[in-house]
Amino acid sequence: MKNSIRSVVLFLPLLLLGTLPAAQGDTGFLRGKGHFTSALSYTLDYYDEFWVDDKKMSPPEVGEVERETASLYAAYGLRDDLDLVVNANYVEAETDGTVAFEDQEDLQDLYLGAKWRAWSRGTGPGTFSAFLAPSIKLPMTDYEDNDVTAIGDGQVDLRFRAIVHYQWSAFWASLESGYDRRNGAPEDEVPLNLTLAGTIAERVTLMPFFSLVESHGGPNIGQAPFREVQEEYSRYGLSAYARVAAGFGVTAMWRTTADGKNTGDADTFSLGLVFGR
Repeated sequence: MKNSIRSVVLFLPLLLLGTLPAAQGDTGFLRGKGHFTSALSYTLDYYDEFWVDDKKMSPPEVGEVERETASLYAAYGLRDDLDLVVNANYVEAETDGTVAFEDQEDLQDLYLGAKWRAWSRGTGPGTFSAFLAPSIKLPMTDYEDNDVTAIGDGQVDLRFRAIVHYQWSAFWASLESGYDRRNGAPEDEVPLNLTLAGTIAERVTLMPFFSLVESHGGPNIGQAPFREVQEEYSRYGLSAYARVAAGFGVTAMWRTTADGKNTGDADTFSLGLVFGR
């Protein structure tokens, strides 16, 4: 039993890391040619229960795992229909479990991507658009990737995403999905991110969202090394953006886990500053 718990303790936290920087998936907005947007954000992510397969556990060896992430995001409008996007993260992780795991902190992953509006047409009272949004995730350092306090999964991911977006006046909806090729032992994944939104008084935008990840299979925690373990989850939350002045705004986000498989029952809070021109 001790060996089984130890395997769970070692492998579980790694499965939470790919979702830390992102709040709810991408949307159907572009910057426009020559326009630039950047954002600085702080995210707190924590859990003290997790699923092994579909059974929830909370061993004292793990305790509460907490991660803090500082993210830098930037997007530039290369053309009116094409954005280039970059996101980089610095992560600190610690736990208060009965096993003394070493705290970790380091540069984590770099995300490089593009978003191209492939089609747009007026439909009903609004406009319907379709986008292609490929990206790549690259580890920036040789960080710890095999411990309770691991700050990343240490592998390269190729993400082939598409977005459909409908906007009507101050209301809009975006649905993102696609295929993520994971360049390691884990099986590939299919994500789905749905965001709904409405803007109040042209200043505050509220965005409830839902996220889902399904794996193509693989063993459960404790049955194999982490890179072969499958992870699935569904999460939902609410994010908001408030425009303070021209070219400057603030963001906030709350997210929780509804269900999962080989993942943590994590809650997430985030605050950020957004700059644009």
